[in-house]
Amino acid sequence: MKRPSERSLKILIALLSVAVILLSIITFLAKNGFSIKNILPNSIASEFSMKPIEPPPAVIIDAGHGGWEPGAINGSIQEKDITLAIALQVEKILKEKNISYLMIRNDDTFVSLEDRIKIANEKACKLFVSIHNNSFSDPSQRGVLTTYNPYSETGEDIARIMQSQIGDLCERNRDLMPRPNLYVLRYTNMPSILLEIGFISNKEDSKLLTTASFQKKCANQIVLGIEDILAKYFPDELKSSEEH
Repeated sequence: MKRPSERSLKILIALLSVAVILLSIITFLAKNGFSIKNILPNSIASEFSMKPIEPPPAVIIDAGHGGWEPGAINGSIQEKDITLAIALQVEKILKEKNISYLMIRNDDTFVSLEDRIKIANEKACKLFVSIHNNSFSDPSQRGVLTTYNPYSETGEDIARIMQSQIGDLCERNRDLMPRPNLYVLRYTNMPSILLEIGFISNKEDSKLLTTASFQKKCANQIVLGIEDILAKYFPDELKSSEEH
């Protein structure tokens, strides 16, 4: 490989020096109230223009399962469909309340556990809420519970806040359950909870879960829980939503 000549190196160093000086001048003028559009021609200014950095979402809503992974099944009832239906109702309410959010999925798409975590951690959201339904070999079991990572400093508390809003959705309030090995709770960098809303394996719960009115009721209570958690731990998120 041919080495650059001494003359080429001098030219390159000179160009870099000029670029550094120009950047310093532009930065100085910008800090003193001069718009970059007034300093440089439009064609050049556009190259220097920075896109506004989007703040991280207040909450990420994770509808469990999806695509080829149905989750729990009871006849024609599949967990992936119920979690998505509830999540879409949650999205609608969050949008109405101007609470910033991101959906892990908003259709019948498979998203791996690794990708769910990657999205959440890259977006650096304040709160991660995963929506699921329960199932058990004993069809008499029913109710709602919130799971959390017991090694998280705030895990149990935010789970308790959420459970206080969703616990009475079905006949039995199953309270909280520590689940240190659940992937989405263990590897997220932010406070995270996983909701088990009703038992698909239970006749009464599954009947409720498949009705649009109950799905909307679930979403309302979940959003109330989200608001309570944000109010305690991230009050600025609610203030910003009120300002819009």
